[in-house]
Amino acid sequence: MNLRMNLEWIWDAVKLFMCLVERPGDGEKKKIEVMELIDELYDDFDIDIPKDTFDSIISAAIDYLALVLF
Repeated sequence: MNLRMNLEWIWDAVKLFMCLVERPGDGEKKKIEVMELIDELYDDFDIDIPKDTFDSIISAAIDYLALVLF
């Protein structure tokens, strides 16, 4: 897979996980749950990005999607 396809897949996975953990309140707890789910798939993404950079990108994506989706 090329980088664009991987990023689209990651974006979709983040959205899916956010929908799965959605419930009233517990914003930070839900973010941690999504981060943990994404961390389990990190090796499967096969992207040459350092883990800390990847986590920063995912964290920003979650914050953005929380504003847009909910």
